Amino acid sequence: MNYPEYQNDLNKLLESEILGEAVFLSAAKHAKSPQQKQKWLALAALEMQTLERFQIFLTQNNLKATSRLHMKTQGKITGFALAKMPWKMAMYLLKDGTQPFMQAFQRLCQHADRDSQMFFEYVLNHEKSLYEFADKELKKQKTTSLDKVKYLLD
Repeated sequence: MNYPEYQNDLNKLLESEILGEAVFLSAAKHAKSPQQKQKWLALAALEMQTLERFQIFLTQNNLKATSRLHMKTQGKITGFALAKMPWKMAMYLLKDGTQPFMQAFQRLCQHADRDSQMFFEYVLNHEKSLYEFADKELKKQKTTSLDKVKYLLD
């Protein structure tokens, strides 16, 4: 699998998981309610699982990905801010924040070979589940907002 943006997309995937994990763990730490804390922790668990799977994928395929050093710090600060703002605003920002990553993950799926197709479909579905979570929270479908996230978790 090789296309012009391939390495950049792999790097974006790594950064997405590092950033997401830090955002969601920080938001959980500073959450306004136990319910919000549990939701942030579920999202963090999905990011951790995806990062672990990505690291295995890289090793198995003799690939490398790099991340800018500030991603974890940026995630912690962003998570703190999300936890302190109104929930509705945080969900709008979360929904919006999936878009740049979604584009890269869609490219990875489009260019995937047979050996990597299932993995990149999982990656894309994991990002879609974050979007769906925020969308359902905004639509006040709070009891089902984590369904897709929970489905993807081992």
